[in-house]
Amino acid sequence: MVRYGRKHRRAVHLNTNRHLSTKTGGIHLCKYFSTIRSKLARLMRYKFSLISLLFHRSRLKSRYILSILVGLSLGFTLSLACLPMISVCDNPLLLFSEPFSSSLNNQLSNETFSLRDTIDRILNRHARSVADVTLVDYGSKDYEPRIVQPSMEKNLNNQSLSTTIQSSNTPKVTRPRYIADELGIREKILVAVITETNHLNTFAFFLNQTLQNYVNRLLFFIDEDVQDFPKSMEVVAIHDKRAYLKPFYILKYLAEKMIKSYDWFVLVPDNTYIRGFKLNEFLNHISISQDLYMGQPFDDVHAVYCYFGSGIILSGTILRKVLDEIDWCTNNAYSQDLTDNIGRCILKAAKSPCVNTASNYKFTAYVNYRFEFDTDIDKLSKNEEFNQTLTVHPVNDLETMLKLQKYFNQVEIDEMTRSISKYEETIENLSCYAPEGCGNIPWPVGVPPPFKPTSRFDVLRWDYFNETHIYLKTD
Repeated sequence: MVRYGRKHRRAVHLNTNRHLSTKTGGIHLCKYFSTIRSKLARLMRYKFSLISLLFHRSRLKSRYILSILVGLSLGFTLSLACLPMISVCDNPLLLFSEPFSSSLNNQLSNETFSLRDTIDRILNRHARSVADVTLVDYGSKDYEPRIVQPSMEKNLNNQSLSTTIQSSNTPKVTRPRYIADELGIREKILVAVITETNHLNTFAFFLNQTLQNYVNRLLFFIDEDVQDFPKSMEVVAIHDKRAYLKPFYILKYLAEKMIKSYDWFVLVPDNTYIRGFKLNEFLNHISISQDLYMGQPFDDVHAVYCYFGSGIILSGTILRKVLDEIDWCTNNAYSQDLTDNIGRCILKAAKSPCVNTASNYKFTAYVNYRFEFDTDIDKLSKNEEFNQTLTVHPVNDLETMLKLQKYFNQVEIDEMTRSISKYEETIENLSCYAPEGCGNIPWPVGVPPPFKPTSRFDVLRWDYFNETHIYLKTD
């Protein structure tokens, strides 16, 4: 045990001496590199002194110049060859921290390494690091990029499933033909008129002529197919002789084919006069985001049904709900009164009773079965509510329709004249606060003044022409 202990201590002592010799060898190597660097520095100072001597003494002989050039060349060559050794010696710890430092330490312990081996290892280390960084030569002609398809991972019930998206399985996006359909842009008003075949050239034609400039679309629904009707009218045949079911066919047709194109739907019979300008102005002030079943309450202010004769206004949301209950409405239509059938259907589908006010605007209609235009118009013209009405029902002859059209046109002209006079008065009162003063109001009032040139270069040029010629300035 003692001998074994001595041998063990002797081996530990030898290993310690070996490590000390390795460290001492590394220190001697760095001292050797430092000596070389100091000699190179003295050599460089000597070169610079020779250069200064060369430039300050111009009468040197040619043999001295040749020897100086040879010395300069040798000096630059030696300095370039010794740069790697100088850089390593500046950081001696780096030499022993790399992967090849263990092999270098073994050679130092055996004292068999040389200066050339060390320099070769340093140069090989630098080349190997560059090769490791440059993994792909993108400049090579043989390099071809590889496209990796994206994958989508789904986690369902704690199970990871990876699926590759393939272009062949991607559904093709079908876009609408018109951009208005894609953006949800709709027209404003559609008017559906319930008429008869023998009224197409009388009442229906009159409504078409007076409303087509104020509403976006007019549809006339009849019982049978006809060929003799004005070409400017859109006629839809229902093919059902039961009059009490006709409103449900109309509601279904509008809900299936027109609901995506219009905001408001107006249902009227053909013997109702409608003020197109007033109707358009009225609906432009009402929000389309509400469920609206609007008209004149039937027989009572608190009635839940709107009277069909004075016209019914429906929003698109109400029409969608009616489509879902259209079968129930058809099976429970036991009355011959269209007002009752339509009101019961809407009340069942949308749970909305009839209203005559929306957004602080009131729906007004004049209903009088004994109305005579020549005898009643003088009294009614003084009634402001009659002048603001939207519909008049019933109108029994076409002549009364024409008289009502003329009267309400004059009412609208008078309203516009009063509005213009009011605006002119307001402009005159506010003009006194303008820089020009009260007396410089252009005529007509409210119209911008004509252009006044400040110099002759600002004068507008006028060219006179007719359908065939352009006249010269002298003509």
